[in-house]
Amino acid sequence: MRVRSLGFRTDLMVRRLAGSEITDRGDHIVVRSSAAANFYWGNFLLLGGSCDLKDPQVWLDRFSDNMPAARHVAIGWDRTSTSALPRLSGLTSLGMELDLGTVMTTPQLLPPEGAAPAIAVRRLSSENEWRALYALETELWAEENRDAPGYLDFLKSRVAETRHLSEGGRGACFGVFEEDELVSTAGVVCANRVARFQNVETRPDRRRRGLAGAVVAAAGAFAQERLGAELLVIVADPAGPAISLYRRLGFQETEPQISLLRVPQ
Repeated sequence: MRVRSLGFRTDLMVRRLAGSEITDRGDHIVVRSSAAANFYWGNFLLLGGSCDLKDPQVWLDRFSDNMPAARHVAIGWDRTSTSALPRLSGLTSLGMELDLGTVMTTPQLLPPEGAAPAIAVRRLSSENEWRALYALETELWAEENRDAPGYLDFLKSRVAETRHLSEGGRGACFGVFEEDELVSTAGVVCANRVARFQNVETRPDRRRRGLAGAVVAAAGAFAQERLGAELLVIVADPAGPAISLYRRLGFQETEPQISLLRVPQ
């Protein structure tokens, strides 16, 4: 299956580098991450843009058949516009929640604005820094996900994957440190001269101080100078606060990314 969506092409790029099993079934792709069954977007189906959606239960059954240990259902749709969204009504009627992301790209980042000049931005490398990343992720996810089954295992696997890609020379994770405390992070993964940003996060009490812009700029510069990236890709919530930051850094909206998710009850 030829994937047209840049968002999903770069998702598959990351999953491939991380060691996920990717199987092309002609009209859809199965992505499995056996070490982390509760990683929603490490275990999903990507449906072709013209695949048959007349019987939506077929796709829920195929997800279950391929991911029997998963308690969620995650399905991507390989479309580059929202014109055919009504075709997904059968899936949404079965409890799937539609999510529209905005894929943004730039060949060159603009300098970040407003960051405090004294902040320390560096690439994570030491054992203590990777532990600090897990601690930050746990703190950021705790309130919203404390009742979600296996979310701590998911965070451990995500940090381990980020470290694996960084130490393997396929990506990097940068952090902003204030008095040795990790307060903002951004990861990037690169292949075939395309870099995909991941997990841009900042502690709530340190937001609106230019930290996210500084750490994204550092990760982007590394991707271009050390990993040979010629195109930078990031996916934003079109209604979220980060999209305006990405615009100021030079990213432009390219296409939507269409996903459906049903989380464990």
